[in-house]
Amino acid sequence: MRRVRALAILAGMRRVSAWWLVVCLGVAGPVSLPGCEATEPAVAPGDPWPAGLGRPADASEAVSLRAGGVAWTDRQVRQLYLERVAEIGPRDQALRSAGQSVEARARAAFEARHEARMTARAMMQDSEAVAALRARDREKYGTPDGPSFEYLADRGRAKGLEGDAVYESIIESAQRTDAATNRSLGL
Repeated sequence: MRRVRALAILAGMRRVSAWWLVVCLGVAGPVSLPGCEATEPAVAPGDPWPAGLGRPADASEAVSLRAGGVAWTDRQVRQLYLERVAEIGPRDQALRSAGQSVEARARAAFEARHEARMTARAMMQDSEAVAALRARDREKYGTPDGPSFEYLADRGRAKGLEGDAVYESIIESAQRTDAATNRSLGL
């Protein structure tokens, strides 16, 4: 029954990239996508970055590295994204210790998450997958590059949060990632 339903859903779709198919059907385990086969072992949590593989600091550097012929697997892209997201909590603690306001800390967390998102997208080899992510974000948030800080604050207020609780929710959500996507890439 599940397979019949999945086929019916797929029949109505015009384009589904391999990556989206994995995410939508909730397939777990390592994935090998066409054109993304690793020539060296993929990065796993806690593993060092592969020697000689460019590690972009931001989206513009990722674009430059790709233009120079550097290619990352989807798993490596996700690993870098997860590492960047994992840095948000410790950075928030440092800002808290330095006496920064909760709003300033929320803005820093938002910016770090946004930059991680944009860097990951700039690293992706599958332009159709990037286009699908941008379309989803445009539909969900009204912008192709994910939610704005104001969108997140308004969403918190709509959930009944007030004052600093709005900003704390942004800090917390900036540190969460999609577990299904992580699992689908073996992370």
